[in-house]
Amino acid sequence: MIREVAAPGRDLRDEILALLGRVAEHDGVAAVGEAGLLELRAPLHAPTHLLAHHGDTLAGYAWTDGTTAEVAVAPEWRRRGYGTVLLRRVLAAGVAVWAHGTLPPAVALARSLGLTATRALWHMTWEPADVVVPPLPAGLTVRPFGDDAAAWVALNARVFADHPEQGKWTAADLAARTTEPWFDPSDLLLVEAGETLVGYGWLKRMGGEAEVYVLGVAPEHQRRGVAAHLLGRMAARAVAAGARALTLHVEGDNLTAIRSYERSGFRHDSTDTQFMVAAPGPGIGQVR
Repeated sequence: MIREVAAPGRDLRDEILALLGRVAEHDGVAAVGEAGLLELRAPLHAPTHLLAHHGDTLAGYAWTDGTTAEVAVAPEWRRRGYGTVLLRRVLAAGVAVWAHGTLPPAVALARSLGLTATRALWHMTWEPADVVVPPLPAGLTVRPFGDDAAAWVALNARVFADHPEQGKWTAADLAARTTEPWFDPSDLLLVEAGETLVGYGWLKRMGGEAEVYVLGVAPEHQRRGVAAHLLGRMAARAVAAGARALTLHVEGDNLTAIRSYERSGFRHDSTDTQFMVAAPGPGIGQVR
């Protein structure tokens, strides 16, 4: 049976998190990313949570915000149809579904339902080594994040205008992350030209891991070395903090960014794939 819930209570939320923990431990990759976990704890975008039970036991879970979705099935309840049922339910809403790590069972399930891979998100890793911080272009300064939410959200929307998730961040999305236990304002560097925000580099540190969380530069200041400077500053901070690795995510078709990261020592580690129902062909329906 599939049950739909708008806002899981504390006990149910803990049960979902326990299931997701078992999935991540078994698969070596999380089935639900940070955005989904934030929506589970404190809904921002009216998410829908779907629960698959075997008797009184939670066997599978899915969530969607109406645009994307993620599905997880407990290792001990796989190959019993729960993943298929959950996936069909979210696909019926016309959303795209993430397969983190692009694991073979997930790909096989997607293909069995006739889904098409529409997007790839690369996970890249850099192992701590000697760090070189390129100079910042003349006329620019760097400082840590302060009372800058409105300016940051506005610049982020410009930088990621074509990005389906990042460019839609609101002040509430930013606040949800700046109130997380891992957030440190000194890890969010702002680049200014006078009093105008023109770039930012956000490092996320948790335990011994560090991630280039978001890196953005205003279009008119790109290709001047701002991003390279911020990346070097974040790498140096990660090394100083004793991080075992520095990671980042980048769109798989953004070859310019990928080549730039490769020159900085990052290497492709894994890929997250987004699947959707194949668009109808000519003579069947509208072609997009």
